[in-house]
Amino acid sequence: MESIVEVKRVKKLYPVRRDFFGRVKEFLKALGGVSLKVYPGETVGVIGESGCGKSTLGKVILDLERPTEGEVLFKGKSLRELTGEEYKEYRRSVQAVFQNPTNSLNPRMKVWEIVTEGLKINYRLPKGELLKRAAELLKMVNLPEGFLERYPHQLSGGQKQRVAIARAVALKPELIVADEPTSALDVSVQAQIVNLFLKLQEELSLSYLFISHSLPVVEAVSDRVVVMYRGYIVEEGTAKEVFTETAHPYTKLLISSVPGVKSSFKALEEEGEVKEGCPFYPRCPYRKKECLEFNMELLPLTETHRVACLLYL
Repeated sequence: MESIVEVKRVKKLYPVRRDFFGRVKEFLKALGGVSLKVYPGETVGVIGESGCGKSTLGKVILDLERPTEGEVLFKGKSLRELTGEEYKEYRRSVQAVFQNPTNSLNPRMKVWEIVTEGLKINYRLPKGELLKRAAELLKMVNLPEGFLERYPHQLSGGQKQRVAIARAVALKPELIVADEPTSALDVSVQAQIVNLFLKLQEELSLSYLFISHSLPVVEAVSDRVVVMYRGYIVEEGTAKEVFTETAHPYTKLLISSVPGVKSSFKALEEEGEVKEGCPFYPRCPYRKKECLEFNMELLPLTETHRVACLLYL
């Protein structure tokens, strides 16, 4: 099966320090060489602590950030090689739902204008047709038609996020990058939004890249899960493999941090950073000198379960 999107050995560096003449002296490594595929109809969950590169990966897939090295492929073709029409298809086919709907919705636009903006740009539909389509989109996300003439400030956080989801599905995309879509919402609303994502996936045959630091949510919605640490994928597998047959020491630490989860795993106190080899080396109780030369290659445990750790070499 051909993937919708493929990320191949992507690195992303941000300059953080320059000298007097503006020359870059120091970089922050956001992605250290990530490879990933998303196939039709599946949900790929991405987990890891803040600063691990989850959101940067999403932005690179959305072409909001250009990779320093590597490439992103849409249906087998590099984004940089797409023609004008092909790139328009990609922009329609890959949509986003961001973390904070208050920041992602234009406060000067009415709800019907927000959810149909993509339709207006791509198909130049008349206002009457846009209003009709907007009403259909609101119904899909369980909002009443009376919300069409409202502005974002007149909506609750959960209602704003439903509007953002309606906007994302308006162009009938194949993949939605959902970057922490529930973290800015009340706990009582989070389950409703997650169920809405699942309903729309079934109705519209959507694929998701679901980025979140909420492990229970990711476990509930994902077919596959990737675990990221300091710009690298350290473990990848089905949701069951990652959460119940956990392999990488960092994944064990991450899962043990969830309240109510009993674990005997104890990470070491952090002793600084390493420039080469496994980035988890300073905290790993199983570390050895060879880890400082490890290239973070994902080693196969099963047909679907892979881990970047010398313990399994």
